[in-house]
Amino acid sequence: EEEYFFVPTAKKKSKSKNKGGKEGASKPIKHNAETFRLFDQLKLDAPITTDDIPAILEQLEAKLEHYKEKVKEWGEKRDEMKRRLIEEGVRPDLDSEAKGEGKADTQGEGEAPAAAEE
Repeated sequence: EEEYFFVPTAKKKSKSKNKGGKEGASKPIKHNAETFRLFDQLKLDAPITTDDIPAILEQLEAKLEHYKEKVKEWGEKRDEMKRRLIEEGVRPDLDSEAKGEGKADTQGEGEAPAAAEE
């Protein structure tokens, strides 16, 4: 009972998709509902082909810079509020309302609106 093994003599042809086509050809991107939802939250259009990716990356980087600037402004505003709260004991947003710059719904119960006095 001898076993005989055969050595293959012919090589299989490789099934390469890129062999005859363009290297820079645009390929479609498959998205699921979650990726569409994420792009929608960012108010961007999801890239449909690989050619769309560089433009989307530029838009994302611009949004990132915008949000970094907003965080920086918020940090400065927060530091100012902390300083005023410690020094004056008054929150700046409440201080402006107390001077009459705030909303009408902040009036006391016993006060009449200014238009009703006439």
